[in-house]
Amino acid sequence: MREAQGRQQRRHAWWWFLVAGAVVIGVYTVVTAPVRHLLPCVLAVCATVAMLVGIRRHRPRPSRSWCLVAAGMGLFAVADAFFGAFQFAGTPVPVPSPADVLYLAAYPCFAAGLVSLMAAWGSGVRWGAVLDAGIVTLGMSTLTWAFIVMPYLRGHLSALPLVVSLAYPLADLLLLGIVAKLVFVSGFRLPALGLLTLWVGVTLVADALYYSTLAATGAPIGAYASNALWMASYALLAASALHPSMAGTTRLVPRSQERLSRARMTALTLPALLGPALLIADVAGVRGQPMHVVAIGSIVAALTVLLVVRIMLLARFAETQADQARDRARIAEDALRQQMSLQRQLTHQAFHDALTGLANRALFFERLERALSRPSAARNTVLLLIDLDRFKDVNDSLGHPVGDELLIAVGHRLLGAARRNDTVARVGGDEFAVLAEDLKEIPAEAYAHRFLDRFKEPFAFSDSRTVFITASIGVVAATEPGTANDALRIADIALYAAKERGRNRAEIFEPAMSLAQQSHARIAQDLRYALPRDELTVHYQPVIHLPTGRVAGVEALLRWQRAGGSPTPPEVFVPIAEETGLIRPIGTWVLREACRHGRHWHDSIAKAGALSVAVNVSGGQLKDHRFPHAVRQILHETGFPPASLVLEITESTLVTDAETTAAYIRALRDLGVRISIDDFGTGYSSLAYLRDLPADIVKIDQSFVLRGASDLDNSLIQAILHVGHALDLDVIAEGIETPHQAVRLRSLGCPHGQGFYYSPPMAPKALEAFLATQAVLTKPSGPQP
Repeated sequence: MREAQGRQQRRHAWWWFLVAGAVVIGVYTVVTAPVRHLLPCVLAVCATVAMLVGIRRHRPRPSRSWCLVAAGMGLFAVADAFFGAFQFAGTPVPVPSPADVLYLAAYPCFAAGLVSLMAAWGSGVRWGAVLDAGIVTLGMSTLTWAFIVMPYLRGHLSALPLVVSLAYPLADLLLLGIVAKLVFVSGFRLPALGLLTLWVGVTLVADALYYSTLAATGAPIGAYASNALWMASYALLAASALHPSMAGTTRLVPRSQERLSRARMTALTLPALLGPALLIADVAGVRGQPMHVVAIGSIVAALTVLLVVRIMLLARFAETQADQARDRARIAEDALRQQMSLQRQLTHQAFHDALTGLANRALFFERLERALSRPSAARNTVLLLIDLDRFKDVNDSLGHPVGDELLIAVGHRLLGAARRNDTVARVGGDEFAVLAEDLKEIPAEAYAHRFLDRFKEPFAFSDSRTVFITASIGVVAATEPGTANDALRIADIALYAAKERGRNRAEIFEPAMSLAQQSHARIAQDLRYALPRDELTVHYQPVIHLPTGRVAGVEALLRWQRAGGSPTPPEVFVPIAEETGLIRPIGTWVLREACRHGRHWHDSIAKAGALSVAVNVSGGQLKDHRFPHAVRQILHETGFPPASLVLEITESTLVTDAETTAAYIRALRDLGVRISIDDFGTGYSSLAYLRDLPADIVKIDQSFVLRGASDLDNSLIQAILHVGHALDLDVIAEGIETPHQAVRLRSLGCPHGQGFYYSPPMAPKALEAFLATQAVLTKPSGPQP
């Protein structure tokens, strides 16, 4: 407690010294006894001691600046002792006297200390500040000449007393110039500097009052006032040394720009006008004395030269600033142009299918909503949903590269059948859609057959093979405005009817077509019993570290096979689970299974301790306030490390109501789990949006991987990799199916990937065997310690 109080008192020592100085000055003005003449010396001695204490306590580096100023204060103290002794004895003070020698010797110490202080900042010459300080000093010198020098020259002093008397105002002008430069370079950023500047200002006022009246009348008028001001300057100087900010006065960085603010312009203009004002007002009859007119005119001429040089320097500074501004604008323009180019590429990617170049589902959905929102347009809008018949057979028999080539060719033919303003989109794997607005010239059925006719000719491939393939089309002729979801739903019903009726045909939706709705209801009903009947399983697909080929993690994938039936694809039942709310209990079960299996692999398989397990999380799960608690409880039950659990959230879920979603994700990250952005590049976000997403991993959508290896494709992947690296995000490429794709991604620097090229999703036991085999293969050879 006492130590804290002592520190508090030391911090406020400067304030207490000012108070004590004010008391001494008050005593000086009240007391009339001769002893009063010794009080300035007492206060000067105390100020010198206080400065040494401040230097020792605050330890400025380097300390020579303050030591020089303290030496000057010490000379003032000794000079005050001589001066006070003469006054105390009632003896006239001779001119010159030992006190004059000491006083004048103190000024070089003060000047050297202030110059050394600025030198410690590394400010250099700083011509702007030098010129400004010169203008102020020359302007004030006109007052010095008119009120001090002129009266002294008119007097009858001998040479030595005259020289000594004129030395004081000249020394004051030197001090004024140095302090003015100090202020222009640094300003008043520290209280200690402010007190130091006040010390100089009060000293100059005291000197001006004393010597102007002494020169004019032969005796100082108001000498006691001058003495009181000198004593106040001692207190201010000591306070500046005692202030805690004094330690920083030698480490200041000069202001980088020398702009002429309004206050600075005023400080330069007023002194420059003093000379002309004195001549115009004919102060002390100056116009009748040619020598003095010449002197003041010379000062004004020198001021004019300095002002012109200052204006030239300012103009040069402005030109430099303008050049720098133009350079910055050019750089910003180039950066903006590059950003806009990349943004256009990403926008095109976000709204167009990466493989075929057609509009994607997001863009198609947007245009469909816009068309249906206008009643006049909705009545003449036709929607076609086109699905290739038995496209899976092409992929299975000829491979995915041939399947991709076929999809590209189908896209070109559909564009050839559409009108100029129609929208043709790829909305799924082998599913396309066509939006025809203001279709009046032909019936909807005839329009659909234009597209069917495009499948009559075989499709030729680069390896000279040809394939015949047909398509089924669901047609919706919208006669009433509705929602885009409704239009797509009934188009899907019509498409299902076309396939049920033999494929290679177009069917216009009719209310009787409820087969798809019945199937939807049946799946929803059976899905409610999938968990109790143990029909759900979790398979796992390895995530590979591309540079080494080792398994870095696995992704948990849900599978459903109804009793006595065939497997139901996830893309069929997962949307229904989300729609009915069943995704929450199912998702919790998947998370528990994945953590249980992960814990088992960590314990039983060598080198699987760092294996991560990724689990997909739906938007419904994410926005359930109970979900973080469920994750915490599952991690506790299974003992699975939170850092090894990755929760995958699709990009579209993240960017929809991003602020709310981010809050839910932060609650999950507080548990120690990691967040992965799934299917990145398929939504509305840009690379810049990654900065604000609370994520740890980005999964590049397989459309980036499956398409060709053009410069644009590589640039887009590299852009995602670079941004991910800059934001400390891990990057995983999905859908690697060929060796060429794996090699290309490795060459681009992608750290991780997954896909059928490395492994299909496997049951837990199969994956355990796979991991155990890889652990054996990667086990270091040679004797073990």
